[in-house]
Amino acid sequence: MNTKIKCPINRPFLVLGSSGQVVTEMQKVLNQRLLELPSFQKEVSVTGYFGQNTLILVKYLQCIVFLPVDGIVGPKTWAYMCEGVASLPQLSLGSTGPLVKSVQEELNNTQYYCGAIDGNFGAKTALSVKAFQISRHLPDDGIIEQQTWTELIKLDTHVQRCEMQRGVGV
Repeated sequence: MNTKIKCPINRPFLVLGSSGQVVTEMQKVLNQRLLELPSFQKEVSVTGYFGQNTLILVKYLQCIVFLPVDGIVGPKTWAYMCEGVASLPQLSLGSTGPLVKSVQEELNNTQYYCGAIDGNFGAKTALSVKAFQISRHLPDDGIIEQQTWTELIKLDTHVQRCEMQRGVGV
C-alpha cells in the first residue's frame, strides 16, 4: 500500500467504455494495487477495455481507500494507484469533509468513535483516532497520516463493507 508504482505519464479520466493503451496500463496498475490488499486475489483482465469487471474493481479500490466510489479513474484514483497511501491527505483537528465523515463512520463501526458523524474532525474524533492508533501500536497523536491510513484500510469491518458493495463472484 505504500509502494510507488510506475504509472503512465498521461493519466486521463477513464470511465466505463474507455479503451486503448492507457486503459491497459491502468488495468495493470490496478491489479498491482489490488494484490497489495489483505486476502485479495481477484485480478481484472488486462484487455485495454474498461468494462463492467474493471468498473467493479475500480469501485472496490475506491471504497477500500476511502475515495469517492464513482467508478471513474480520475486524479485521486490515479494518485492512489500510483503513489499508494502517500496520496491520501493528512487529517487532523479542524479537517472537514466527506473523507472525515467516512473515517468517523468506520471508527464508529469498530466502536472507537461515539460522536456525531458530521465530517468535522473535532476533539472526539481526535480522541477516537488516538485510541485506534494505540490499539494498532502506532504513534498516538490523533493525526491520520500514512501509517494510520494503512491500518484503517485493513479494518475488517471496512473490508467487509467494501466486499458487500463489490458483490459476490466478482
